[in-house]
Parts: sequence; structure tokens; C-alpha cells
Amino acid sequence: MSRSSPAELKALIRDFRRDQIIDVARRLFGERGTIEVPMDEIATEAGVARSTLYVYFANRDELLRACLQRMHTLLLDSVVGSWERDSSPVERLRTLVLGMLERIDDNPAFFRLTLATQGAPSPAATTVGAELDLIGLDIAGLIRDVIEQGTHSGDFRLLDADKAMTFVGQQLYGAMSVRAGDPRPAPRHEAADELCSFLLYGLAGPARTDMHTLPAS
Repeated sequence: MSRSSPAELKALIRDFRRDQIIDVARRLFGERGTIEVPMDEIATEAGVARSTLYVYFANRDELLRACLQRMHTLLLDSVVGSWERDSSPVERLRTLVLGMLERIDDNPAFFRLTLATQGAPSPAATTVGAELDLIGLDIAGLIRDVIEQGTHSGDFRLLDADKAMTFVGQQLYGAMSVRAGDPRPAPRHEAADELCSFLLYGLAGPARTDMHTLPAS
């Protein structure tokens, strides 16, 4: 086994410390219900000096943007890895839904905060809105990939793929918002199965279905 060079070790430590600061910031933002958390407090909770924090982030808005990017990266890591194993568009849809619900469950308070901040007249709202727009575009691309794959394979029979993509995106966004505000959400796998069942079958579909045995639409 090859040994890491000093430069590689330094980069690993730097990445770990940066992620540690981001995770602490996300937790504190969510717990306080505001992004107005002193940078000194974030540094103390993360176990780094205030000067170290500013090595990674110039200001609080930049740290907030990094928190959103981290949430998105975790989603992609969980989804893309599973997609390499899943050949069925139905399974890929479920993997995407499950991954998004998992990110909400990581820190529902932070997600609620981002939604509340997005509509406020402030520089932070601009930061959040711009980053959420980028994340939304990327997720829309994932949804489109699933729909195109399912349409090509015959698993999905769609008259209008663009409308289908919009519908799926709206339902996912609504489900995430509701889950973030639910003090006792349903088990994640159960919630993912029910949401996917609705997306695939609509109001005429079964109330509860094991997604692993779903037939083609």
C-alpha cells in the first residue's frame, strides 16, 4: 500500500477541518433558527481558532453557501454511487427520493431555515436563493435522466416528459418541506416508497407498495 505524501496528508487534514466547520455551522444555524450566529462561536464549537475559520471562509454568507453545497454534495455521493448499481429507472427514482429525504433528516432545522431565509430581503437571502437555484438545476437534471431512461425503456409511458419532470420536482420539493416541519416523520424508507408510488401511479395507485416489486408503469 502506497503512503500518502506530506502534501496529500496536508490536503486531507485541510478538507477534514473545512467539513468539520461546515457541519458545526449547519447544526448551529439550525438550532438557533438564524444565520446570525457569531463566527467566534462557530470556531469554538468546531475546535479551531477564529483566524483559522477565516482561512476557509471570508464571511458568514460564504460559510452559509458552503453549508448548502455540502448538503448537495452528500446527496450526490449517496445517489450517484447507488445509481451505478441500479439499472431500473424505478429503483433510480426511489434512490433519488430516499437520498433527498435523508438529507432533510440530517438537519431538518437547517432546511427550514434555508426556506425561511430564501424569501427574506437580505444579502443572506440572495446567497441562499442563488445556491438553491444551482442545486435545483442539478437535481432537475437527475430527474430528467430518470424520466428519459424510463421512457426509453418503456417503464414510463409519458405524453410530455417536461410536464412529468416539473410534476416530480414539485412533489419532491413539497415532500421535503413537509418532512422538515414534521416533528415525528414517518420512517424514511416507508415515506420514500409512498412518495414513489404516488409519482408512478398517481391517485389511482395503491396506497402502499413495496417499491422493490413495482411493475412497470
